[in-house]
Amino acid sequence: MKIQARREMELLDKICRKNDIPLTLATKLIRSAKEFSYENVSQKSRIKEYQDLIDLHSKNNE
Repeated sequence: MKIQARREMELLDKICRKNDIPLTLATKLIRSAKEFSYENVSQKSRIKEYQDLIDLHSKNNE
């Protein structure tokens, strides 16, 4: 399990560097998305919730 977590972090770091996104922001977004994901919510609602989370975290980091 530790190897998988390390590989996920390496991949996330690579993607963040490529897209000029702070690693801490991406980590917080993923953690928030996992906490706020709902099984019985439509895809459109889920996308809106994720967009709201991205906006919230982007404002907090400015």
